[in-house]
Amino acid sequence: MNRTVSGLVQILGISCALVALVYSQGGTPAGARIGQTDPSRLAQLVEANVIATHAYQVLLAKRSGKSDAVCYQTRKLSDGELEALAEHQGKLLKSDIAAVKTWVRHGQSSFDPAQDLEPILRAGLTVPANAPVNVFGDYLRERTKADSLHIRAIANLYQTVLEVERDGDRLQEEFAFYIGLGLPVYVGQLNLPGSDGAMLAVGQQLAAQTCVSPFETNAAAWQIAGRKIWNWGEKNLHIRDEKVLASELLSEPDVKILLPRLRELPAQRIAVIGHSFTMGLHWSSPSSFVPIVIDIFRRENPRVEFKQFAAGGLTASRAKQRFYQSVLDWKPDKVLLVVMTRTDEDYDALKQLGEGFGASGIKTSMFDELHDPESVKPGTVERAVKVARAAGIEIIEVGNTLSAAPDRAKFVCLDGIHMTEPYHRLMAKEWLKFLVSAQEAKQKVASGPP
Repeated sequence: MNRTVSGLVQILGISCALVALVYSQGGTPAGARIGQTDPSRLAQLVEANVIATHAYQVLLAKRSGKSDAVCYQTRKLSDGELEALAEHQGKLLKSDIAAVKTWVRHGQSSFDPAQDLEPILRAGLTVPANAPVNVFGDYLRERTKADSLHIRAIANLYQTVLEVERDGDRLQEEFAFYIGLGLPVYVGQLNLPGSDGAMLAVGQQLAAQTCVSPFETNAAAWQIAGRKIWNWGEKNLHIRDEKVLASELLSEPDVKILLPRLRELPAQRIAVIGHSFTMGLHWSSPSSFVPIVIDIFRRENPRVEFKQFAAGGLTASRAKQRFYQSVLDWKPDKVLLVVMTRTDEDYDALKQLGEGFGASGIKTSMFDELHDPESVKPGTVERAVKVARAAGIEIIEVGNTLSAAPDRAKFVCLDGIHMTEPYHRLMAKEWLKFLVSAQEAKQKVASGPP
């Protein structure tokens, strides 16, 4: 039996078994004990997510016109029915996880599978053998001894992350759902390697087997998908997140030496207006330098209060429009700006932000360099710094430190834009040094000449 036929038989077998399970929910199956996890019910929950994700991707294929006609074709379901399956998935993932777990154990539960689970499983939508979720599942079955249910859960996360556009919402809901159910969420839990090189090798193999999809499935796309799932898996399981990085930094000598002065800082509010380099959710690193520093202060000096005002791709003009008034309303003592300047409008907005905050008695600061890929354009950094200084914004000089860092070659992640853990560790240290030294400078000015 060839691979394609074998895969189809396996998929059809899973689908038939799940349909049978759906119609047997009137009572506890023979051999199942109340209070004991029922793998068949867990399997239904996972398969429903696989089916609904595929339904959404069929819609993507129709709208983009880019896909394998067999892989993303369904004659049985209308667009409205496919959209309904995606809506059922959203509601299923938002179910009370405690109630779902109780249902899985055959206990008295408020979770009703007839609402959102059974409609997905009864839809009759089959996922072809060469669709990404099945190609990756086959790969894991060949290389691990993991349970099929565990493989299917991880494969569903890959299925979703390849889309790119839903990795900030639907994918994160799936992570929370599976972690809540006690299922694995990344291949490190199956004892597979997690280096970028290993993931590229996997991608090169999978790309040749995957059908043309309404999103990229080349080797690089599979590699980035693997990096995302690995990093988000560790982050969501708190194996590596801002708290772990904060703990590690607190044990390093160049941070330890700052702690006495950090603990002496008076109560104050610090607002951060920033783009994705400041956001802990991003996949490129366990966290960004802003949440890391915030967690250090939470432990060492909770009198210093922080609030983030962040959005991906945030330019100075968008920051002025979206966050300026909200920041003023919060009444911070200091503001850190981490925004992009691309147009004349952005430079004007940067000037207005600095002058506006200064007029309200708010001290504003900005890094001289972030290693933003766009900053390589001649004059970009210099112009931003010149405008900032003229507007009363204090410049935190980190450009030379970043350029001289021994591991600077590892700063940029696979997408060529965002930054990895070494970058964020270094930036966290530099910002901590600035916060401490700025306070010392203020105290010296207040005390006058010796």
